Amino acid sequence: MKYYDDQGNELNIRTELDEMLDELYDKLDKMTPKERMAWYSRGMYVKTLKYTQEIDNTIYIVRTNFNENSTSTVYDTVKRITSKNE
Repeated sequence: MKYYDDQGNELNIRTELDEMLDELYDKLDKMTPKERMAWYSRGMYVKTLKYTQEIDNTIYIVRTNFNENSTSTVYDTVKRITSKNE
């Protein structure tokens, strides 16, 4: 990334992020195409969140799937699920 002052002169500013990206690019450059694809695929899918709580010797596990159009919150959902056992 390049930075410029108010007069349009390029500034030589290196941030910690720039250094981390350079290290990452060097690491990826040394990998074979197959190794790079394996590296990318490990970070491709985010694991779903998991909420676990034990109530009266029963363990409740809630895996979250968020609906953007939902009117209930995660708290409401967990409360509804746990209250069914009461």
